Amino acid sequence: MEFAKKIMTEKAEKLNGKAAMLGMFALVGAYYFTGQILPGIF
Repeated sequence: MEFAKKIMTEKAEKLNGKAAMLGMFALVGAYYFTGQILPGIF
């Protein structure tokens, strides 16, 4: 458990949240411009 506490820091959690939000905005943008959830697939 001590090992996980060193890796899962507050800075790492914030970075992960920012990356997730960037992905969500990319999905919304792709849907807005193409009308498809994953352009070329769906």
